[in-house]
Amino acid sequence: MGTIGKFKKQGEGYEGVIESITCAALPARILPVQSKPNAEAPDYRVYRGVSEVGAAWRKKTRAGDRYLVVTLDDPAFAHPIQCRLTRVDEDYILFWTRK
Repeated sequence: MGTIGKFKKQGEGYEGVIESITCAALPARILPVQSKPNAEAPDYRVYRGVSEVGAAWRKKTRAGDRYLVVTLDDPAFAHPIQCRLTRVDEDYILFWTRK
């Protein structure tokens, strides 16, 4: 897993930066969905700059720790990437995995 983002909790959402070798650092926001159309719909939408680039769902570990499963997509990606937003000390770190 690699780190591609660092966030701070801001109200009900998160604000930070997503960056990688091919994606320059840009501000990003993970904002709650105000009205979910169904139970499987995302709990959050991910925005980088002004563009929506992903979605996130609330999850819990067996130990009860909360995290977000985040899917990011971009026309430059061959496939969407799966990430996990996890609290590390006072920050929230976005880790990505390749399937």
